[in-house]
Amino acid sequence: MTNVSPRALRAQRRELKFLVEESLARRVRAGVAPYVEPDPFAARFEGNTYPIASLYLDGSELPLYRETVEGLRDRFKLRVRTYSDDADGVCFFEIKRRRDGIVEKTRAAVLRPAAEGMLADPAAVDAIHDPRTHRALLEFFSLAAVTAAQPRTVVRYDREAWVGRFDPEIRVTFDRHLQAAVTDEGRLRVARPDYVPVEGRRVVVEFKFNRCMSTWMAKVIQALELTRVSYSKYGHSIEACATHGAFRRN
Repeated sequence: MTNVSPRALRAQRRELKFLVEESLARRVRAGVAPYVEPDPFAARFEGNTYPIASLYLDGSELPLYRETVEGLRDRFKLRVRTYSDDADGVCFFEIKRRRDGIVEKTRAAVLRPAAEGMLADPAAVDAIHDPRTHRALLEFFSLAAVTAAQPRTVVRYDREAWVGRFDPEIRVTFDRHLQAAVTDEGRLRVARPDYVPVEGRRVVVEFKFNRCMSTWMAKVIQALELTRVSYSKYGHSIEACATHGAFRRN
C-alpha cells in the first residue's frame, strides 16, 4: 500500500510545535491554505488524513524518555513506524535525533514480516542486502543494544498532512486523537484494543522546514497568536499510560 524507496533516508529539519484546540487548528489550516497542497501520500485518504502507529523502544529504566523530559540538547529516540495493518505493508525503522534544535531522522524501510523478525532477533538484519538500508538498521540496533532498548510503548494518531506549494521541503501537519498503549512485543499494528487517550480533543500542529522559516509561516503564527510548545508524543504517552495504570517497567 505504501510506496517507499528501498533505501535508507537521512534528513535534517527544524520543527515548530503548537498544542491547540480544534477550533484554532481549523483557523491554522485556513491561514496556511494559500501556501500548501495535500501531501502526496495523505491525498490518497479522505480529509488528507492517515493513521500512524509508532512502536517506541527504550531501556527498562526509560533512559530515552528521561532525556526527553530533562530536555537534553543532544538526544535520540528509537521507533518503528507503520501506516496500516496490511500483512505485506512496509514498516520504517527510525532514529530521531535532536541536536541544538535541529531534528535529524534516519529511516529505513522494511517489509512487515522482516521488520517483526528483526525486532525478535536483530541478527536478521544480515538478510538485508541493500547497503544503505543495512547500515541504517545496524545503527538502529547498535543504539538499541547500548541502551538495552526493547519495545515499550505504541503511540497512535491520525495525521492530516500538507506540503509547501512553492517549497516541497515544507510540511504542515495536524495530529489528532493521540493515543498510546504499553507493550513488550515487537508486533507492528495500528489497531489494538488497549489504547488510552493522551490528548483528547487537542491537536498537535507542526510547522516543519529545512532551513529558514517561511515568511508566511511567521505571519500565520503572529496573526493567530500561536504559542510554541516543547511537546514529545512519546513522553506524553508514557505519562498517560502511567496515569491510567497501564505502564509497568520490566
